[in-house]
Amino acid sequence: MLKKLLFPLLAAFILAGCASNNTTLNIQPKIQLPQQDPGLMGATISVNGADQRSDQALAKVNRDGQLATLTPSRDLRFLLQEVLEKQMTARGYMIGPNGAVDLQIVVNGLYADVTQGNVRYSITTKADISIIATAKNGNKQVKNYRQTYSVEGAFTATNAKITNAVNSTLSDVIADMAQDTSVNEFIKQNAR
Repeated sequence: MLKKLLFPLLAAFILAGCASNNTTLNIQPKIQLPQQDPGLMGATISVNGADQRSDQALAKVNRDGQLATLTPSRDLRFLLQEVLEKQMTARGYMIGPNGAVDLQIVVNGLYADVTQGNVRYSITTKADISIIATAKNGNKQVKNYRQTYSVEGAFTATNAKITNAVNSTLSDVIADMAQDTSVNEFIKQNAR
């Protein structure tokens, strides 16, 4: 009888311990797509991603006297490469190798600075993303997108709150990319 009660109770404690030690943030920003450009004539571009951050952590948080390193659920360079491909396809480009213009989306920085005391927390998230456009004719353009997002609240900064801050910041960067036409204009001028 004691075994029947003890085993499920022990399993519940182990699972509860695992749940509180989760160090993965589920990064899923909102993807905003631009309007289609009717002036495009099926130009092909190539897209790739790079992560230039020196540390792959999204945040480092003090939890019960231990420093917890929080990392993204997905590789950020592939996530942002996918976003840029969707945006360029929505504009009317075809994505493939040997394009007239090569686009590289670079994660220069993405980090949530988390501070917490006994009754309050503060999260400040900064994103620094670049799109480097290189044409076959040798012309090059670098476009930077930067966003900062801050939130404060009571008690502790949970993974969900940190995830929301990172997703909000990335969503703002993606919206800026969708509204900006400078990369599109560079491709149109150099894709001949």
